[in-house]
Amino acid sequence: MKVELHLLAYNEAELIAFTMRHYRTFCTDIVVHDGGSTDGTQDICRRYGAEVLHWETKGQLNDELAMKLKNECWLGTDADWVICADADEFIYFPQGAKATLQIYSRLGAGVIKAHGYDMFSEHYPSTPGQIYDEVKMGTLSDKWYSKPILFSPKKIAESGFGIGAHESEPVLMNGSRLHVGPNWPKANPPTYLLHFHHGIGPIDRIARRLDEKRERLASVNKQHGWGNFAAGRKHAAEKQEFIKAGLHQVIL
Repeated sequence: MKVELHLLAYNEAELIAFTMRHYRTFCTDIVVHDGGSTDGTQDICRRYGAEVLHWETKGQLNDELAMKLKNECWLGTDADWVICADADEFIYFPQGAKATLQIYSRLGAGVIKAHGYDMFSEHYPSTPGQIYDEVKMGTLSDKWYSKPILFSPKKIAESGFGIGAHESEPVLMNGSRLHVGPNWPKANPPTYLLHFHHGIGPIDRIARRLDEKRERLASVNKQHGWGNFAAGRKHAAEKQEFIKAGLHQVIL
């Protein structure tokens, strides 16, 4: 079974080795669309055998460009399954990738909506293995991370992602269009989307990363209110309050 990953990245050197190690466990092909990283992200990805493509963003965080890329980057693939994710998003199969995807294929599934989790650790992980060997706690965050970013190109002709890929309107091969929104059933057997961003490491680190992202917001994001506009530390504190309120062991 061929699984193809398309990953969007920009200055993710702190995390990207974890991302590569995870996806290397079940992805046949990894394509990193890099928005001009200057911190060694590209070299790390290549060391893990990923194909790195330049993605012109002018250094900005532009959700309109990201939506367009996710809807077009996979077209023409011969893969059985495709994942379009950001660098801090880990599609995880608690019952194993091969077994789970085989069941989805037998059921004729075209789009898989994940169970979304915000992961948490007060210390930034240092394991040379998988990040979830060390970071096992998190909280259910379906509003933001129950994304339909895993799909079968053998079943759909268009992915139809919206802004942030939180919802999609895929077009099936027969031309009919679906709406994968809040009421779309989540995957069974489960697929998780583990988000390693707002709860990973000291709050000063998280605040710094959030401020860096806010400073890069493109004009189209500002016009439409896409993204976080609060100070990084304030946003990080609010996110951590939410995460801690529902904290439990996600990875067994």
